[in-house]
Formats: sequence, C-alpha cells, structure tokens
Amino acid sequence: MSDSVDGLTVAISAMTDRRAGLVLPPPCPGLRYLLLVQEARGPADAGFAPELLARDDLRIVPLPGRGLSNSRNAALELAEDPYLAFSDDDLVLEPRGLLLLRDVLRGDDRLDLVAGWRRETLPPRGHRRHVLHRLSLYNSGRVCAPEFMVRRAAVRSRGVRFDPGFGVGAPLPTGEDYIFVTDLLKAGARGLSLPVVAGSHPHPSTGDDWRDPALMQARRAVLLRVFGWRAAAILPLYAWRHRHRFASPRAALAFVFGRPAPAAA
Repeated sequence: MSDSVDGLTVAISAMTDRRAGLVLPPPCPGLRYLLLVQEARGPADAGFAPELLARDDLRIVPLPGRGLSNSRNAALELAEDPYLAFSDDDLVLEPRGLLLLRDVLRGDDRLDLVAGWRRETLPPRGHRRHVLHRLSLYNSGRVCAPEFMVRRAAVRSRGVRFDPGFGVGAPLPTGEDYIFVTDLLKAGARGLSLPVVAGSHPHPSTGDDWRDPALMQARRAVLLRVFGWRAAAILPLYAWRHRHRFASPRAALAFVFGRPAPAAA
C-alpha cells in the first residue's frame, strides 16, 4: 500500500473468531483498508473469504496480544495515508460518507479531526445536533468507530495515543474512542461533527449495556479520566441525563458516588 496525498485508510480491528463474517464495501478510489487481526493462530489471512484476499485495496497485519486500544495505536503507526478512520469487524461501512468526511478534513488545514454518525444514531433533520458543530469534551462522548477520522500528522505531532487501559480487551472495557478524541482536543486539536453517515452498527454494542457492573465502573472511570476534578459535577449530570437507562434510582446514585451497584430485585 503506497501512500497518497489524498488517500484515506480505514483501519479495521478484527479478532480471529469473526474473520469469516467480515464484509467490505466494493473497491472505491481513494479508499483502502488496513485489517489488524489480533489473537491470530496460524497465517493472519487464514479464514477470510477468498474474494477479500484477492483485493489490492486491503492489507492484513497480525497483531500480538489483544485490546482494542492496542489495535488502534498500531493503526496510527502502520497506516500510510494522511487520513485515517477507525472501524471494527462487526461494522458496516459507507464509503460515500467516509470520503465526504475526508474531503472536509482535506479542505481545511485547521482541522485535525472530523466525526460523522452511525446510521442508527444520526439525529433527524431539525434536531439541534443535525448540523455542523465544533467538537468539545462535552459533546463528543457519542463519537465512536466508524464515525471519526484524523489527520495522522496532527496526531503524531501532538503525541496522542489511545489509552490501553480502556476499550474491549482492557481492564476497563469501554470509552477508548471518547478518551482519544478528548485527549486530542486537550492537546490543541480542532474537530468538527457533521451530519454525515459513515457506517452502521447493526448489532447490539457494548455501549448499549447499562446493567453490567464492570461496564458501569468503566463508564465512571472514563468520566474521571476525561474531566479530572470536574467529574464531581459531571457525574450527577450524566446520571440524570441517562436516568432512564439505569436499573433503578439507587443504581444511578451508586454510579455517582462510586459505590457497588445494588443487587437486582
């Protein structure tokens, strides 16, 4: 994969047990894929559909160990194009939206990060967030793969990486994308959100689970990581905003104060 001044790489984090079901969009000029396979047993390309292996817009790289943040960090090092988006092996990509986001990033040197939406989460027309708006610590919590992409040179110059303590396969199994985006913003990067569909997640995701105690602990740790001392004010606001997702008012209070969640009735 030789680099291009306008090229976009989509880095896909994959696990060996889901290789057979991986599907990519048809080849599209200016767009190529870096498939990072963790826990590979045998050749990294074993188990993928033959039609995928025949594509010249796909590069497959085995990675030791596990952890979504480790895969994302490897993508930052291995990708060769100036623009990099992140995806997972259970997502459906929409090249038209990805290339539109790339064009916005390419057209403004002041931008380091752009974010679209998943098809399932894009607000309807007329909604206050169905407009172009600047990303901040307070409105980028919803950003996740495959919605966002970065200018690789800007990430390198700021020395920002994904925190390996967060994300699937880590002790705190969520929040890696939000932490990475906010670390970039704290380092002086400028990011925009646009009402553009970059892909979809047709299956239940980790972020949909509000009953697992480990995930609730991880959510709280994410807010502490992002906001530091300000989290004391953010936690009750977050719990109120998502009050209908908690198992009970007592569970919401336990989240705010960092106490064990009450046993289900």
